[in-house]
Amino acid sequence: MTQSKENYDLTPLVAPNLDRHLVFPMSRILKFKIELLNQTNMVDYAMDIHKSLYNTEDAPKDMVERRLEVVARLKSLEEAAAPLVSFLLNENAVKELRADKKNNLHICLKSDNNLHICLKSDIRCIQIGPDQIEAFFVSVC
Repeated sequence: MTQSKENYDLTPLVAPNLDRHLVFPMSRILKFKIELLNQTNMVDYAMDIHKSLYNTEDAPKDMVERRLEVVARLKSLEEAAAPLVSFLLNENAVKELRADKKNNLHICLKSDNNLHICLKSDIRCIQIGPDQIEAFFVSVC
């Protein structure tokens, strides 16, 4: 014996005793949430709300397309921030930065407005510019 949700809905009994803002229809709140989330990169969350609101497994085409754009941008930001991330994940390089007394580290700002970090113990020179820093903070935040 299955009973519908309407049999358990106490809204008509409780609503007259509540303030109006407490009885505001949930569907309107969820629609407003979707509208707000469409202006952010939280596309998956907006898609989940849409699916629960309309009781469907399919998301709208525009949300799917937006998700593809967001994922592509995230991947490009991760690629742009890769030199900075790999440098920060290198424990030896970070230890040398901490222990540096101007002997083993050369940091210079060249004409290309990029910060070049060169460790004497390491042959490679890491270039960190505004693009890598912006990509790092955008992809992390």
